[in-house]
Amino acid sequence: MPSAWGAGIAGHAGIVPEPTEKHDYLQRMQPTMTTLREMDTAIRTRHLLKHPFYTAWSRGELSLDTLRQYAGQYYHFESNFPRYVGGAYARLQRAEDRRILLENLQDEEGSSPTHPELWIDFARGIGARWSARRPPAPARATRNLCSTYEALTIGAGQAAPALGALYAYEAQFAEVAAEKSRGLRAFYGVRAKSAHEFFRVHTVADVEHSAAERAVLARELRASPSVGPATGRAVDRTLGAWWSFLDSFAG
Repeated sequence: MPSAWGAGIAGHAGIVPEPTEKHDYLQRMQPTMTTLREMDTAIRTRHLLKHPFYTAWSRGELSLDTLRQYAGQYYHFESNFPRYVGGAYARLQRAEDRRILLENLQDEEGSSPTHPELWIDFARGIGARWSARRPPAPARATRNLCSTYEALTIGAGQAAPALGALYAYEAQFAEVAAEKSRGLRAFYGVRAKSAHEFFRVHTVADVEHSAAERAVLARELRASPSVGPATGRAVDRTLGAWWSFLDSFAG
Protein backbone atom coordinates (compact mmCIF):
# COMPACT_ATOMS: atom_id res chain seq x y z
CA MET A 1 0.00 0.00 0.00
CA PRO A 2 1.26 3.51 -0.72
CA SER A 3 2.64 5.38 2.25
CA ALA A 4 1.99 9.00 3.16
CA TRP A 5 4.50 9.93 0.48
CA GLY A 6 2.56 11.56 -2.32
CA ALA A 7 -0.83 11.14 -0.66
CA GLY A 8 -1.51 14.85 -0.91
CA ILE A 9 -0.23 15.36 -4.43
CA ALA A 10 -2.76 16.65 -6.92
CA GLY A 11 -3.58 14.49 -9.90
CA HIS A 12 -3.30 17.28 -12.47
CA ALA A 13 -0.18 16.81 -14.60
CA GLY A 14 0.78 20.46 -14.35
CA ILE A 15 0.39 20.95 -10.60
CA VAL A 16 2.71 19.85 -7.86
CA PRO A 17 1.96 21.38 -4.46
CA GLU A 18 4.81 22.98 -2.58
CA PRO A 19 6.02 21.27 0.60
CA THR A 20 4.36 22.61 3.73
CA GLU A 21 7.40 22.08 5.91
CA LYS A 22 11.13 21.74 5.52
CA HIS A 23 12.55 18.27 6.13
CA ASP A 24 16.09 18.59 7.51
CA TYR A 25 16.97 14.90 7.51
CA LEU A 26 20.70 15.52 7.49
CA GLN A 27 22.66 18.51 8.66
CA ARG A 28 24.36 20.57 6.00
CA MET A 29 28.08 20.02 5.66
CA GLN A 30 30.46 22.58 7.11
CA PRO A 31 31.93 25.29 4.84
CA THR A 32 35.45 24.05 5.63
CA MET A 33 35.04 21.18 3.14
CA THR A 34 37.97 21.76 0.76
CA THR A 35 39.47 18.43 -0.32
CA LEU A 36 38.15 15.83 -2.71
CA ARG A 37 38.21 13.26 0.08
CA GLU A 38 35.97 15.49 2.21
CA MET A 39 33.64 15.97 -0.74
CA ASP A 40 33.41 12.21 -1.24
CA THR A 41 32.53 11.86 2.44
CA ALA A 42 29.82 14.51 2.10
CA ILE A 43 28.33 12.71 -0.89
CA ARG A 44 28.27 9.38 0.95
CA THR A 45 26.76 11.01 4.03
CA ARG A 46 23.95 12.61 2.06
CA HIS A 47 23.55 9.92 -0.56
CA LEU A 48 20.20 10.22 -2.29
CA LEU A 49 19.28 6.62 -1.55
CA LYS A 50 19.21 7.65 2.12
CA HIS A 51 16.41 10.12 1.45
CA PRO A 52 12.97 8.92 2.64
CA PHE A 53 11.53 9.37 -0.86
CA TYR A 54 13.92 6.88 -2.41
CA THR A 55 13.65 4.62 0.61
CA ALA A 56 9.89 4.53 0.04
CA TRP A 57 10.47 3.88 -3.68
CA SER A 58 12.73 0.94 -2.84
CA ARG A 59 10.04 -0.54 -0.59
CA GLY A 60 7.16 -0.08 -3.00
CA GLU A 61 5.47 2.47 -0.75
CA LEU A 62 4.90 5.23 -3.30
CA SER A 63 1.77 5.60 -5.38
CA LEU A 64 2.05 5.56 -9.16
CA ASP A 65 0.61 9.06 -9.14
CA THR A 66 3.55 10.21 -7.02
CA LEU A 67 5.99 8.51 -9.40
CA ARG A 68 4.33 10.26 -12.33
CA GLN A 69 4.58 13.62 -10.58
CA TYR A 70 8.25 12.95 -9.84
CA ALA A 71 8.90 11.95 -13.47
CA GLY A 72 7.39 15.19 -14.71
CA GLN A 73 9.46 17.32 -12.38
CA TYR A 74 12.73 15.44 -12.89
CA TYR A 75 12.40 15.94 -16.63
CA HIS A 76 13.21 19.63 -16.19
CA PHE A 77 16.59 18.71 -14.72
CA GLU A 78 17.30 15.95 -17.22
CA SER A 79 16.47 18.08 -20.24
CA ASN A 80 18.77 20.86 -18.98
CA PHE A 81 21.62 18.65 -17.79
CA PRO A 82 23.51 18.86 -21.12
CA ARG A 83 23.64 22.63 -20.62
CA TYR A 84 25.26 22.16 -17.23
CA VAL A 85 27.84 19.78 -18.66
CA GLY A 86 28.45 22.24 -21.49
CA GLY A 87 28.95 25.07 -19.01
CA ALA A 88 31.59 23.12 -17.10
CA TYR A 89 33.22 22.15 -20.41
CA ALA A 90 33.55 25.82 -21.38
CA ARG A 91 35.41 26.63 -18.16
CA LEU A 92 38.14 24.03 -18.62
CA GLN A 93 41.49 25.18 -19.98
CA ARG A 94 43.09 21.85 -20.91
CA ALA A 95 41.95 20.29 -24.19
CA GLU A 96 42.29 16.76 -22.80
CA ASP A 97 39.97 17.66 -19.91
CA ARG A 98 37.45 19.24 -22.25
CA ARG A 99 37.42 16.05 -24.32
CA ILE A 100 36.38 14.09 -21.23
CA LEU A 101 33.35 16.31 -20.69
CA LEU A 102 32.64 16.32 -24.41
CA GLU A 103 32.25 12.54 -24.24
CA ASN A 104 29.76 13.01 -21.41
CA LEU A 105 27.87 15.61 -23.43
CA GLN A 106 27.77 13.35 -26.47
CA ASP A 107 26.36 10.56 -24.33
CA GLU A 108 23.63 12.89 -23.07
CA GLU A 109 22.31 14.23 -26.36
CA GLY A 110 24.62 13.19 -29.18
CA SER A 111 22.82 9.97 -30.04
CA SER A 112 19.26 8.88 -30.62
CA PRO A 113 17.35 8.45 -28.44
CA THR A 114 18.82 11.14 -26.20
CA HIS A 115 18.79 10.74 -22.43
CA PRO A 116 15.84 13.17 -22.03
CA GLU A 117 13.96 11.09 -24.60
CA LEU A 118 14.73 7.93 -22.63
CA TRP A 119 13.33 9.62 -19.54
CA ILE A 120 10.10 10.38 -21.38
CA ASP A 121 9.92 6.68 -22.31
CA PHE A 122 10.11 5.86 -18.60
CA ALA A 123 7.44 8.44 -17.77
CA ARG A 124 5.11 7.00 -20.38
CA GLY A 125 5.83 3.52 -19.03
CA ILE A 126 4.27 4.53 -15.72
CA GLY A 127 1.30 6.25 -17.32
CA ALA A 128 2.39 9.89 -17.76
CA ARG A 129 0.80 11.68 -20.69
CA TRP A 130 2.88 14.84 -21.07
CA SER A 131 5.40 15.44 -23.87
CA ALA A 132 8.71 17.24 -24.32
CA ARG A 133 6.84 20.14 -25.90
CA ARG A 134 4.39 20.41 -23.03
CA PRO A 135 5.97 19.07 -19.84
CA PRO A 136 4.41 19.72 -16.43
CA ALA A 137 5.06 23.14 -14.94
CA PRO A 138 8.18 23.13 -12.73
CA ALA A 139 7.49 23.37 -9.01
CA ARG A 140 9.46 25.66 -6.72
CA ALA A 141 11.90 22.95 -5.59
CA THR A 142 12.46 21.98 -9.22
CA ARG A 143 13.21 25.56 -10.16
CA ASN A 144 15.60 25.77 -7.21
CA LEU A 145 17.41 22.61 -8.33
CA CYS A 146 17.85 23.87 -11.87
CA SER A 147 18.81 27.39 -10.83
CA THR A 148 21.43 25.95 -8.47
CA TYR A 149 23.04 24.06 -11.34
CA GLU A 150 22.82 27.06 -13.63
CA ALA A 151 24.52 29.29 -11.06
CA LEU A 152 27.31 26.77 -10.50
CA THR A 153 28.00 25.70 -14.08
CA ILE A 154 26.85 28.24 -16.67
CA GLY A 155 28.68 31.45 -17.55
CA ALA A 156 31.98 32.81 -16.34
CA GLY A 157 33.60 31.16 -13.35
CA GLN A 158 36.11 28.59 -12.20
CA ALA A 159 35.98 25.05 -13.49
CA ALA A 160 36.30 23.22 -10.18
CA PRO A 161 32.97 24.32 -8.61
CA ALA A 162 31.16 23.41 -11.84
CA LEU A 163 32.82 20.00 -11.85
CA GLY A 164 31.94 19.58 -8.18
CA ALA A 165 28.26 20.17 -8.95
CA LEU A 166 28.31 17.56 -11.72
CA TYR A 167 30.32 15.06 -9.70
CA ALA A 168 28.15 15.34 -6.58
CA TYR A 169 25.26 13.86 -8.55
CA GLU A 170 26.91 11.55 -11.06
CA ALA A 171 28.97 9.90 -8.32
CA GLN A 172 25.69 8.58 -6.92
CA PHE A 173 23.53 8.09 -9.94
CA ALA A 174 24.63 4.69 -11.20
CA GLU A 175 23.61 3.18 -7.87
CA VAL A 176 20.44 5.26 -7.72
CA ALA A 177 19.45 4.24 -11.25
CA ALA A 178 19.94 0.55 -10.53
CA GLU A 179 17.86 0.74 -7.36
CA LYS A 180 15.06 2.67 -9.06
CA SER A 181 14.85 0.06 -11.80
CA ARG A 182 14.83 -2.79 -9.28
CA GLY A 183 12.03 -1.17 -7.31
CA LEU A 184 9.94 -0.55 -10.41
CA ARG A 185 10.12 -4.21 -11.38
CA ALA A 186 9.64 -5.58 -7.88
CA PHE A 187 6.78 -3.41 -6.64
CA TYR A 188 5.15 -1.41 -9.41
CA GLY A 189 4.76 -3.95 -12.20
CA VAL A 190 6.84 -1.85 -14.61
CA ARG A 191 8.65 -4.33 -16.84
CA ALA A 192 8.66 -2.88 -20.36
CA LYS A 193 12.21 -2.57 -21.65
CA SER A 194 11.62 1.00 -22.81
CA ALA A 195 10.62 2.05 -19.29
CA HIS A 196 13.94 0.80 -17.89
CA GLU A 197 16.34 1.85 -20.64
CA PHE A 198 17.14 5.21 -19.05
CA PHE A 199 18.19 3.47 -15.85
CA ARG A 200 20.12 0.74 -17.65
CA VAL A 201 22.13 3.30 -19.60
CA HIS A 202 22.95 5.35 -16.51
CA THR A 203 23.86 2.33 -14.42
CA VAL A 204 26.83 1.95 -16.78
CA ALA A 205 27.46 5.46 -18.10
CA ASP A 206 27.55 7.31 -14.81
CA VAL A 207 30.21 5.02 -13.38
CA GLU A 208 32.43 6.14 -16.25
CA HIS A 209 31.33 9.77 -16.15
CA SER A 210 31.83 10.21 -12.42
CA ALA A 211 35.26 8.56 -12.48
CA ALA A 212 36.36 10.83 -15.33
CA GLU A 213 34.92 13.92 -13.66
CA ARG A 214 36.63 13.03 -10.41
CA ALA A 215 39.99 12.76 -12.17
CA VAL A 216 39.56 16.15 -13.83
CA LEU A 217 38.35 17.69 -10.58
CA ALA A 218 41.36 16.28 -8.74
CA ARG A 219 43.68 17.93 -11.28
CA GLU A 220 41.89 21.25 -10.90
CA LEU A 221 42.17 21.14 -7.11
CA ARG A 222 45.85 20.22 -7.25
CA ALA A 223 46.57 23.02 -9.69
CA SER A 224 44.60 25.62 -7.69
CA PRO A 225 44.17 24.60 -4.03
CA SER A 226 42.62 27.98 -3.27
CA VAL A 227 39.49 26.98 -5.19
CA GLY A 228 38.84 24.13 -2.74
CA PRO A 229 36.43 26.06 -0.47
CA ALA A 230 34.31 27.25 -3.41
CA THR A 231 34.20 23.71 -4.75
CA GLY A 232 33.17 22.36 -1.36
CA ARG A 233 30.37 24.92 -1.20
CA ALA A 234 29.25 23.89 -4.68
CA VAL A 235 29.04 20.25 -3.62
CA ASP A 236 27.13 21.26 -0.49
CA ARG A 237 24.67 23.42 -2.44
CA THR A 238 24.11 20.67 -4.97
CA LEU A 239 23.40 18.02 -2.35
CA GLY A 240 21.08 20.38 -0.50
CA ALA A 241 19.17 21.22 -3.67
CA TRP A 242 18.68 17.54 -4.45
CA TRP A 243 17.39 16.75 -0.97
CA SER A 244 15.01 19.72 -1.13
CA PHE A 245 13.80 18.52 -4.52
CA LEU A 246 12.96 15.09 -3.11
CA ASP A 247 11.38 16.70 -0.04
CA SER A 248 8.88 18.37 -2.37
CA PHE A 249 7.12 15.05 -3.01
CA ALA A 250 6.11 14.62 0.63
CA GLY A 251 2.37 14.70 1.17
